[in-house]
Amino acid sequence: MKKTQRDDMLLFSKERTSGSNRYRLYFTTLSSLIDETPRVFRLLVRTPFTFAKFEMGRVYTLTYRKIHIKEFTQKEEFNLQEAHFTKLLQTRDLKFMDKKTSAALRSIDKSHFSKDRYYSFAETKEIVNYKLDFLSRVAVAVFSALMTGFAFLLPFAMYAYMLFLLIRGQMGLTGYSSRALVLPIMGIGALPTTVFLMSVLFMLSELALLRIEFTKWSVLKRYTLSWGGMRKSIFFEISDVKYLKKFGIVSGCVLVASIIVAAVI
Repeated sequence: MKKTQRDDMLLFSKERTSGSNRYRLYFTTLSSLIDETPRVFRLLVRTPFTFAKFEMGRVYTLTYRKIHIKEFTQKEEFNLQEAHFTKLLQTRDLKFMDKKTSAALRSIDKSHFSKDRYYSFAETKEIVNYKLDFLSRVAVAVFSALMTGFAFLLPFAMYAYMLFLLIRGQMGLTGYSSRALVLPIMGIGALPTTVFLMSVLFMLSELALLRIEFTKWSVLKRYTLSWGGMRKSIFFEISDVKYLKKFGIVSGCVLVASIIVAAVI
């Protein structure tokens, strides 16, 4: 298969997703920046080590086959204007996002698109190009794992302890008794509340990590790469509050109903 070589390719966005083809790099040709619709290329690399070598805002000479980069030469940095950056993001999303998302983005005016939905070029560059030494990465990973692990383990431990108490209370039962149904009723009824508590604590732990200087930049980088440069709020967003409110009401009602049924039988 024939290889393609291109010079003066500016890297303006990076994206790391799940599944195959996860390490995505978005380039534009310098000559097309003045066009109404600049040329945007999405090329891939196969390993995280190669992915980490590419720096946003830098110009490259690329050799690639189909969409996979085989060789690259790093060149000078380029000071991309915010107006051009906004146009590039719009072109990227309209070209590579699913049809539903693309249709929604067409209705957003340019100022709203740049200011409210995405980080600026300077902010994105600072976040995505942020690097830690090996020991610092390990420390951040361990600390973050402890925080998020606590968010999941505490509700699960409470749920397991409740089941333990119910099992111990029923060990003396002999023969058939309707009280034997208390365990499955409470086990099922308390499960939504357990998941709800996990969700709340996980969100709180993520917000806490964003407010700790030691972990802030690593969390922002992970989020920015996952969501293509979209802004990450350090507060609960309205959509989060609405979701937790509905989830909390439903799980609370299920728990109360299960307690009433268990008390009656």
